[in-house]
Amino acid sequence: MANPISYVSYDFDQLVQQLQNRLKSKGAWRDIYRSSTGEMIIELLAYVLNLGMFYTERRAEESYILTAKTRSSIINLVALLNYQPKRKTSATGNLTFSIALALDKIVYIPKYTECQSVSGVKYLVNESAAIEKGQTSISVKCIQGELVRTDITSDGSVEQEYLINNTDVENSSDVNNLTFRIVIDGAEWSRVDSFIASTNVSKHYRVINDPEGTVTVIFGDNINGLAPESGSTITIQYVKSAGLNGNVTYADKITQINSTIYDEDETAVTVTVTNSGSFLGGDDEEDIEEIRYEAPRVFKTGQRAVNRDDFIAILENYSGVANVNVWGENEEIEVSGVAADYEMLNKVKMCIILQEWELPDDTFKNTLSEFVYDKSMLTVKYEFITPVILDVIPTLIVNVTTGYSMSQTQADIVEEVEKLFKLGSTTKLGTMIKYSEVISAIHDLYSVAYVNMELEIKKELSDSYDSFYDWGATLDALDVKPESVRVFVDGVYDTVDVDSGDGTGAFASVNVAGVIDYDTGVITLDILSGPSEVYVRYQQNKDGNIEPTFRQICKLDSVDITNIQMES
Repeated sequence: MANPISYVSYDFDQLVQQLQNRLKSKGAWRDIYRSSTGEMIIELLAYVLNLGMFYTERRAEESYILTAKTRSSIINLVALLNYQPKRKTSATGNLTFSIALALDKIVYIPKYTECQSVSGVKYLVNESAAIEKGQTSISVKCIQGELVRTDITSDGSVEQEYLINNTDVENSSDVNNLTFRIVIDGAEWSRVDSFIASTNVSKHYRVINDPEGTVTVIFGDNINGLAPESGSTITIQYVKSAGLNGNVTYADKITQINSTIYDEDETAVTVTVTNSGSFLGGDDEEDIEEIRYEAPRVFKTGQRAVNRDDFIAILENYSGVANVNVWGENEEIEVSGVAADYEMLNKVKMCIILQEWELPDDTFKNTLSEFVYDKSMLTVKYEFITPVILDVIPTLIVNVTTGYSMSQTQADIVEEVEKLFKLGSTTKLGTMIKYSEVISAIHDLYSVAYVNMELEIKKELSDSYDSFYDWGATLDALDVKPESVRVFVDGVYDTVDVDSGDGTGAFASVNVAGVIDYDTGVITLDILSGPSEVYVRYQQNKDGNIEPTFRQICKLDSVDITNIQMES
């Protein structure tokens, strides 16, 4: 065939060319000049074809998890995997309620007592408690949120559906103490994922997460699941969550009680409140990319934690968790090159970072352990490993392409580098930061004519590290590159190490004297000026890359453009 038809050419210009060639081959159509009427008809047809092909392809793409772009398509697709995308999840922690003097009466702290932080975020007592006679305080489990109750009268129909037109309904990550409840004529009904096992007398309901972020409650059809009788009162109770904004990372921030507290004689009592620790685990609803990533991995586990990938998938799917690394004896043997330690056998080590780079406290770890324990083998032992955060500073010398703004180029560089350090996405526990990827991202900017870069790691030194030396620390990223350790005293660069040739380096300036062991990372310094802050910036000896261990992760501290100028 002289002019074969291409069935994969969707581009407008290619369609025009194909139509022209096809018509010319027939000999009856010669009107193909750019300004001619015939050419206008050809281009109009090509435009319609191009548009139609685009929408056809887009519709096909919406049928697959990896290519779908709309939230409704993603949610409908993952429903086939029995995966419900997470809504906002509330932070949890403990609040301490106190009275000034011990009383001879019990002071009750009812469940759902409302408190408030200095920034106006609401918190609820999540279990009934009391300050006993002769006591002055009690610590109580609490959850971030506001309590909402809605009463609806049933019409008695089968498969009743009720929309909760609120995008902040809490996700109820604690299956033993749900924040979403249905009470019908005083009896609490049970939530199920499916009506398959429900009978005609089962007081069950389902909760469906809508694409718009709202929630729909569905009842049965009197065959699989009981339908509420006509005239019965359906009380829907839920907690309205602030998600990620409900996390509290330091004490004495929740200080206001919005509810009235009474003693056993129903006399109002003056009670104060404070959070004795952090509130963690708060998370926003899953976005499209999170759903696309999480759903197939969780489905693959079968809700059973057997291998390393299963543990990571299940833990990262837990609300509030941003990144996880899990390993056992096999991984440690491979790295160390030694025989297995019997104490390590059948032990799973878990290193976890929460959203916003927060670290889990003991309460969060205990809750998470219970969650995972139900999905793993009975003989498995857990050990939580505290992650080590490597504060990375790309240090740059930049030449700007003629005609571009230096200030805008600097801002664009920072933006591109930040993309490479997104927690749980482009930076993860135990994952290398490659020099080539960082430098390539910067070079891809049209405004950058030339760039020279070093990936430095910042480490603060302690004035109590060693009783003999003024300041010291153990650098985390090993081994350390010789003659790369720069000392900063009160934020000002002072000196750099000189390689001694025996695996150590020395520091010698008017103000600083000390040594560093490149293999162990131990650095000790004496400093004359009596500074308030000392830190070093150094490079790992890994061909310009940064290679974290299982428990280490790279976090962007800042981008240091030491010199920027127009290209000559």
